[in-house]
Formats: sequence, structure tokens, C-alpha cells
Amino acid sequence: MLSIQRRNTKEDPQECTPNLLPCRINHDGPVNASRRYWAPEHDKDGNLEAYFRGRKLKGRKVTLPKGYKGIVVKEAANEDKTHKRNTERLRRRQLEEEAVDEDDEDDEDDEEEVRMVEEVANFKDFIVWGHEAVADGDDAFVKGVEEWIGFAAAMHAPGIDVQNEQKAGT
Repeated sequence: MLSIQRRNTKEDPQECTPNLLPCRINHDGPVNASRRYWAPEHDKDGNLEAYFRGRKLKGRKVTLPKGYKGIVVKEAANEDKTHKRNTERLRRRQLEEEAVDEDDEDDEDDEEEVRMVEEVANFKDFIVWGHEAVADGDDAFVKGVEEWIGFAAAMHAPGIDVQNEQKAGT
């Protein structure tokens, strides 16, 4: 399980625009990139265009649907103490919600691990970059926003109860 914590500061997390590059970079975190190395611009068609290490990239801005917010997280600094406390709290909640059978004492050993992360920034849109072509609808990030969020909303929307329909029909 993943537990997302807000930073212990009075100010809101900073706004950012994440850039998803089609390459692997062994670094996580902010970069003080000068305009010399990263200078995205709009081309004549209105698409984003940039060069990274001599390679031409084309970008597509993907906006999150209304009511959604993206967040950037990092592992919590004080993870050990908080992890134990949250794992114990989660376990107590599970025991309260479920009727614990006396025969199932083995389940108590199956504690679910809780990873703690903290929110460092948030965003309303992000840019997906492709090699010399704009990322299309088959890109996993684009598809996740454009299709799967709508699909999940439709699946969880109140609607017809299929089980009761089948019982009533027989």
C-alpha cells in the first residue's frame, strides 16, 4: 500500500509541468537545466519541439480532466517511524472492518507493507515527448489520461445492478 503525505510546511506544493522523455535518465528530481540544453519551442504546426543530446523530440501537452490533479512524490524522509505507525493503524482498521475467524490466525502474520511518500509538487498537465514524432493515442501516458480515466469513471458510476437483473429475469 502507498500512503501519500503532504509536506509539513504551511505553503502549498509548487506547480510544475512534468516532461516525460523517451529515454532513461539515471536521475530523479529537479534539474537546473540552462536554455542551452533544454529549450522547447513551438514549431510551425503548433507542436512542441526540442532537442535533447542532439536528438529531435516532438512533444504533446496532455491536460488532466476536470477534478483530477497530478502529484509528484518522493520517498518520505522519516519513513521508518511513520511506516511502523501507519502499518499498525492499517492493521487495526482491517481487524475492525473484518470479522476475524479464530481458525484464520495465520492471516495476522500477513501484514501489508505501507510505503510512505510525500507530495513535493502538483500539476494540471504534462508533456509526453516522442522521437521525431508527436506521441499518439497508443502512448501509455496519453492513453491513461484520455481513455482509462473515463473508463474507470464509467465502471464506478451508479448504474444497473447486473446480479439483481439476472435474478429478476429467471
